[in-house]
Amino acid sequence: RFLFADLLLWALEAWGDREPGLAIEIKARQTLEAGVLERHGFQQTGSFYTSEFDLTSDLVPRTPLEAGFTIVDMHSRPDFRAQRVLRHNAFAGESDLSEEELTRILTLYGYARESPIYHPQTDLCIMGPDGRFVAGCEALIDAANVAADIERVCTHSDYRRRGFARAVILECLYRLRDIGMQRAYITGYSPGAIALYRSLGHVAQTESLIFKR
Repeated sequence: RFLFADLLLWALEAWGDREPGLAIEIKARQTLEAGVLERHGFQQTGSFYTSEFDLTSDLVPRTPLEAGFTIVDMHSRPDFRAQRVLRHNAFAGESDLSEEELTRILTLYGYARESPIYHPQTDLCIMGPDGRFVAGCEALIDAANVAADIERVCTHSDYRRRGFARAVILECLYRLRDIGMQRAYITGYSPGAIALYRSLGHVAQTESLIFKR
């Protein structure tokens, strides 16, 4: 922590003219760092929460799915095209994606899957009766620390408020426990996501702050 101010000054000198500006995330308890940021023109613009789950204790029971819906993983059913369409709708709010853009994104994510933190058995989607992916999440595994981050939690805009996100997260937690992970973390930015993660039996929650300049 004693190097924080020096590192910040280096970043301002090296990157200060970048657009649209600089941003950093710190823990809410880092009051020293917050003061340094404010003295150098940064302002807090938001916050988010990370929930921690103890996989060595009992988990919240799995959520039953509606008839015709099943949970699949990218090991047994590696349909990354359908997964990308789902994420584009969920995160960008759009359904249309050109073939050229889809191919480019699939290539980039293909590189990411070569990482040792990627585990296809914990890259999950809920598949509807028509074969379309309607919700999903992905756990990235830190084997050295016996922990995982659950990311890219999403639900297609046509299927929200039906319990699909809750079901796929719980399935992911159970699978992480089955392969020997001891901790899992999920970060939520919106009030709805934060409330959902709180309902899943977390043991601790950490607030982080977003500062921008």
